[in-house]
Amino acid sequence: MKEECREARCFESIEDLLYDLHFGLRMLRKSPGFTAVAVLTLALGIGAKTAIFSLINALMFRSVPAREPATLIELLYRYPGEPAFNGFSWDAYQILRQNHVLSDLLIALSGTFDVRGHGVEPH
Repeated sequence: MKEECREARCFESIEDLLYDLHFGLRMLRKSPGFTAVAVLTLALGIGAKTAIFSLINALMFRSVPAREPATLIELLYRYPGEPAFNGFSWDAYQILRQNHVLSDLLIALSGTFDVRGHGVEPH
């Protein structure tokens, strides 16, 4: 008996859903101006959300295009008496580059640059 009641309720809810959809479409047909504004608003919202997610996905969720991204490290140096981390000098960079402990070394400048092939090209 319980199963028959559940089955009956399920079909009623599906019928109610179809009736509500039909009623909603009928109301949208009656007011084409509202329908156009609603569809345009939904399209802009979905498009903006997709664009923002694509940007965040590309910048934050994808791994760095390196052979072994888990082995990448960031070197920071704290000068004596300074509360914040600072960058390395050019001499320190040259010493680290010649050390051969690191497989490769990349510097970040306070500007924009392109990484192409095997080198860094400033703009």
